[in-house]
Amino acid sequence: MDLLIAIDAVLVLATALVTFAVVRRDLGRGTAAAVSAAVGAVVGLSWFLVVYLAVAAYVAALLAYVVARRLWSVRAAALGGVAAYGVVALASLAAFWVALDTM
Repeated sequence: MDLLIAIDAVLVLATALVTFAVVRRDLGRGTAAAVSAAVGAVVGLSWFLVVYLAVAAYVAALLAYVVARRLWSVRAAALGGVAAYGVVALASLAAFWVALDTM
């Protein structure tokens, strides 16, 4: 159990740092720090539900944010990132549910 918590702590720190680096220019320091802390917490908590697929959902959200930021506004990019994370995380949870249900 200690290993799982250590891995989760590293994951939270890594996702928060990467998020801060990506959104700092768009949102400013204070808001970027708050957003980064929230993203780290969400990814860290969802890691306990969908394990490694939380990282896949985070990467999908980050990619959606970066692409949408180039095409549209920061607000649209943020909403696209949240939507991408939600869709991939829910799909991952559904895949786990189906896999466990058919065992």
